[in-house]
Amino acid sequence: MEKSFVREVWRKATKLSSLKTISGEVTILGDKSISHRCIILGSLAEGESSFENILISGDTAATIEIFRSLGVKIDLIDENIIKIHGVGLNGLDEPEHDLDAKSSGTTARLLIGLLSRQNFSSRMVGSNQLMKRPMARVIDLFTDNGAKIDSDNGKLPITFTPSSYTFSNLDTKVPSAQVKSAAVLSSLYNNEPTIINEETLTRDHTERMLLEMGIELVRLGNTITIPPVTKLNPLNMKVPSDISSAAFLISLGVLKGENLLLKNVLINERRLGFVKVLKRMNASIEILNIKEISNELVGDIKVSKSDLVATTIEPKEISDIIDEIPILTFIASQAEGKTILKGANELRIKESDRLENMKNFIQGLNGEITMHEDGFEINGVQDLDEGSVSTEDDHRVAMTAIIANIALGKKILPDNTDCIKDSYPTFFLDIESIGGVINE
Repeated sequence: MEKSFVREVWRKATKLSSLKTISGEVTILGDKSISHRCIILGSLAEGESSFENILISGDTAATIEIFRSLGVKIDLIDENIIKIHGVGLNGLDEPEHDLDAKSSGTTARLLIGLLSRQNFSSRMVGSNQLMKRPMARVIDLFTDNGAKIDSDNGKLPITFTPSSYTFSNLDTKVPSAQVKSAAVLSSLYNNEPTIINEETLTRDHTERMLLEMGIELVRLGNTITIPPVTKLNPLNMKVPSDISSAAFLISLGVLKGENLLLKNVLINERRLGFVKVLKRMNASIEILNIKEISNELVGDIKVSKSDLVATTIEPKEISDIIDEIPILTFIASQAEGKTILKGANELRIKESDRLENMKNFIQGLNGEITMHEDGFEINGVQDLDEGSVSTEDDHRVAMTAIIANIALGKKILPDNTDCIKDSYPTFFLDIESIGGVINE
């Protein structure tokens, strides 16, 4: 009874101190996962591809610069429009220097599959942060089949030497769209049909884009069958807004919003896990104006303030919310009851150990969270204190701190905001456009 009374008093006080609501319309920049694949597949197409609303961020810029180093002409027409003069599957040039993936795990992992099939040698490096992240899960898939790939104990730097390896059946072994996409890119060079198996379904942007580019691949259950490929057709596409970036604005909306509308957001089934979990937590979220663009579903997401309740997130849901767990951890601290997360071991090898990082986030603000090897338990509603948040240079942790700052009306500040440019360079502009005021 006493705890419930304290929570209610704190809730009322928060309402009084945060009278300005989050509202309006905003169109977020293009989805990061799709943007990477636009650059990669556009470079491998025969002819000119054009991509509108593509995300130009720290991570995607790394992918662009690598393909320029491989001889592909990529023109920035406007802030977020690019034209790629594709060179075909066998038209890449040997680079004159190391290929720098910077801090982009997507760039590094996807290109392992591609660079291992080229008829020239290359070497890929990255930032200090990226060089700590494991790559063996991708490397081993190909070296087990005869690829010549040398690495520093399964981490960057990675050296590729030409080889004539091939495979007809591959099991991805881990629930990772990056691993699967690396396998798909490698399979484009096989001379016979290739079957790729995944135990858990993961985001399928690579497959959807290849279908649009004329590849008659077949998805059946947990398998993908890719026919022998001779060429990829060029593609013109408007990239949908990034649902993983939208998650931060959606979170603000359910905590203090009033008819917030996010336009043209990607609503691919494998990317809606965060929205599904929030709906289960009693969030007021509607998806409107659903349409299909270049084989991807897009819709407008309407959000309003909600009285959130706790939930349990099972292992089978993790692959669909893998990028949103940092902000979901904060949301859970503001939902009535105990939220439980299970099966999220994958979070320990992202840009940071995100489970450990979010434990430090909550505890550093004098909150309570019980952390396990694969997840956590957290009670809400918690009145978190002001304080500095150590991000470990993780963009999603940094953005979570800013959302906590605005939602709670408290001086909660990340120690690094530059890393936000890796995935969401217009984050602060979008926050300001919907009425978000940061307490500094």
